[in-house]
Amino acid sequence: MNNVKCFKCGGDCRVGTEQVGVGPNGMPIIHRFSYCDRCMIKNDMDIPPVPQMGPVTQVPNSVKKGGLPKGWPILAVGVVIFLLVVGAIFGGSKNSKDSSNENGKEKTTEVAETKVIDNRDKGDSKENGKKDESSAKEEAVTTSDEEFEKKGYTYKNILNDTLYFYTVKNNSKAVVSIEGNAVAYDSEGNELGASQRDIDVLGQGETSIMVFYFEDVEEFDHIDCTLNYKTSTFYKPVISNISMEQSINDSNLTIVAKNTGEYNAQFVEAYALFFDENDNVLSYSSTYITDGDSEIKPGASRSVQLDCYKGFDHVECYLTGRSTGKTTEVKSDVSESDFAVEEYIYEDSIGCSHSYLVITNNSSKTVGIDVNMTAYDKDNGVIGAGSGSIDVIAPGEQSIATVFFDFVQAIDHTEYSLSFDTSPYYESGLADLEIEEHVNDKNVVVTVTNNGSKATKFLQGYALFFDASGNVVDSDSTYIVDGDSELKPGATLSQQLSSYKGFDTVKVFFTARRGGF
Repeated sequence: MNNVKCFKCGGDCRVGTEQVGVGPNGMPIIHRFSYCDRCMIKNDMDIPPVPQMGPVTQVPNSVKKGGLPKGWPILAVGVVIFLLVVGAIFGGSKNSKDSSNENGKEKTTEVAETKVIDNRDKGDSKENGKKDESSAKEEAVTTSDEEFEKKGYTYKNILNDTLYFYTVKNNSKAVVSIEGNAVAYDSEGNELGASQRDIDVLGQGETSIMVFYFEDVEEFDHIDCTLNYKTSTFYKPVISNISMEQSINDSNLTIVAKNTGEYNAQFVEAYALFFDENDNVLSYSSTYITDGDSEIKPGASRSVQLDCYKGFDHVECYLTGRSTGKTTEVKSDVSESDFAVEEYIYEDSIGCSHSYLVITNNSSKTVGIDVNMTAYDKDNGVIGAGSGSIDVIAPGEQSIATVFFDFVQAIDHTEYSLSFDTSPYYESGLADLEIEEHVNDKNVVVTVTNNGSKATKFLQGYALFFDASGNVVDSDSTYIVDGDSELKPGATLSQQLSSYKGFDTVKVFFTARRGGF
């Protein structure tokens, strides 16, 4: 676990790496970044603090001091002529190779389609498809604040902090990055709080969102927001490449997103704002729509569920994201056909659903597995989505991935995709385990002995209890570890997994790993 803390809230940060440029040798420059999901702050850990500058001493201009050499006008004219000739030669060569912007014509792409389906009223569905022009390489253009549509919504969370959701639509002809500064005032014009956020890149016609966070600001009169636009951007826009099917359900918005573009869409995050009939924000939810590499690769789809625990009138969804222009060709030594999968669906007593995928590795590779799943009702309507994973599973082993659907009921069937990491960080922790199960009327007692030479970490048991018809009637899970979260070599530990309903049979599955931290 990392110990990087957010400088604003003091909470734990995620740590990852990003390409920030290209070195003189053509190799990528990689920096470490910390991400605070609560404050939505990103920090470059490899840029040191700027030192305080001392007084600047002005050095006299050496040319002025010594005077210009004789004949300098002729020399200057010669240099200018030389540069013009070189520029013409190389400029013509470049134009002959790249005709994407010849004669002022811009490369055009279609904006991905967004489809909204309101499952609360089956007869009311709408499609909002638009076309827009964008270019991977923009000409040097200027922008003005009037070319951007802005709208702000305020929301007070349970901590009595104020969040200011600020949507921005780019109506200019430029691809821009945006820096935002928002200040909250009282009725007398006193500053109560300030917050800064940014949008890494926003293409022509795209709309995105900034979320300003005002800690301990509960009462205020108004919020002013100023934006600074930069037309020189390192990243490429991706929002217009993401097609979305949005399904509105009683307690969630479920999104199926697909990257229709040509390059990887990175750190794509969805924000759902849930409103009452007066356009007041009742609740919000946000989550990344990405795979294990924090991307949606070209042609790939991901589904996510954004929950609302209050009755709402309507919902709006916005995306953030970016790309370095990199395209990853997905190659794998394994495929889904190398794995046997059994699925069990269980709806618990509080109205939440669970999908259990029991996976057997029939390949010759040790892999990590990522699961992305979409849930459907009997009318084939999308009603929920979730993800799960198995850290590591070796050839011949069986393990379990769990997918949770918060307050999703009456799942008829699911669709899921599996992706594989053939170079997992961990070693399998299931080898060399001796397992005994003792089934009782209301529980199963599991005893595990580690007969290997390495400690097994985070060993977890999952019990599925079945009726006579093979339906899951209850489930339970628990860790089977000591105070160090391990089952050490030669050690034996026991745990009980219980059912509060009568059952006919029980099956127990395990996840575990070795190595790492």
